[in-house]
Amino acid sequence: MATTDDFWCQVELFTAKIREEFEVFDQRSSEIQDKEQIERKVIEKCEYIVENVVKSIVCGETPVLRIPRPPKKDGRQPNGDTLVSLGSVKGARRFTIVLHTLAQAYSHVTKGTYATRRDVYYENVALYRNQSSVDRAVEDLARMLTVPRHGLHLTITSKGLVAGCLTYTTNDGLTVNVQEANQGIMIPDGVDNILEVSSEARYILVVEKDATFQKLVEAQVHRSYGPAILITGKGYPDLPTRQFLYRLWTFLKIPVLALTDADPYGLHIAAVYKFGAIARDEPGLCVSNLAWLGILPSDLAALQLPKKALLPLTPRDCGKLASLAAHPAISGSEKWLHQIELQRHLGKKAEIQGLTHIQQEFLTTTYLPRKLRQGGWID
Repeated sequence: MATTDDFWCQVELFTAKIREEFEVFDQRSSEIQDKEQIERKVIEKCEYIVENVVKSIVCGETPVLRIPRPPKKDGRQPNGDTLVSLGSVKGARRFTIVLHTLAQAYSHVTKGTYATRRDVYYENVALYRNQSSVDRAVEDLARMLTVPRHGLHLTITSKGLVAGCLTYTTNDGLTVNVQEANQGIMIPDGVDNILEVSSEARYILVVEKDATFQKLVEAQVHRSYGPAILITGKGYPDLPTRQFLYRLWTFLKIPVLALTDADPYGLHIAAVYKFGAIARDEPGLCVSNLAWLGILPSDLAALQLPKKALLPLTPRDCGKLASLAAHPAISGSEKWLHQIELQRHLGKKAEIQGLTHIQQEFLTTTYLPRKLRQGGWID
């Protein structure tokens, strides 16, 4: 299918809508300012916490850390804080771990450097004992300081990949040309280090699965139906992948389209990119204009997939649909709720790979170009 001007009509209309919705002020300058404010807040609050610990010790009192409880799974905020002191063996260990993690964050924020949580763990294995202790301490510290997790400069090792028409420059002067990598490159851990982004891409396609991402890259979809940028979080996306996508979206102001399975978990992954996790909403992670391109439950009837490609919904699937319908953001979107209700009514689900039952290359030669041309997405 030739990508003539009329092929891009719906994509260009979506692009115009997105650019109208962006604020008049320069989003990039705003982000840099926000980053500086977060870092200043981290430094000030870390110093405040340490000062209080020292004062307690000087006064002969047992120092106590007040750690806000994490949000509940349904998104509701819990009441009160957890008090962690040196009064018990368990409490003393958690107290020490949180303070050590605080020192690590303070050091990297003041220096303007970054470290992965894996690095932090291996620097003091005897203290942390396992990786989950580092992750828990970072979560505790982010709530104590009331800052987003990435503001601590203690990053997660990224698992996401990016391919296509993209060049970016980091604050240390490194220029990365993604187009030079035939199979894509790893998304950087320290996304805050990215200062400039350059691309002629018409849209960004976020792909649920690595296998599908590789198939699209191999078929050169980002060139044949582009220029475009392809991203995968390899399932549920990690923080660097979500932050990287958000950064590209605010720099480039182009449509972000999600390609997932037509099942409750594919819907959930698309929703995480657009609305955020149910129990956590952090700035700089959610692409509010993201559109779910497919595979939509409403696509299944027209696709006429064979029975072996349609799987029955399990009780767990039905529970997932119910929890998604109750998501505060999704419950306010008639289009997304309609897809949930339709899937529940059909009682069936399908994976992207199921399109090969129609034709081996159906995804790349027919489904994607048809969707792009016709605007077959929900926003």
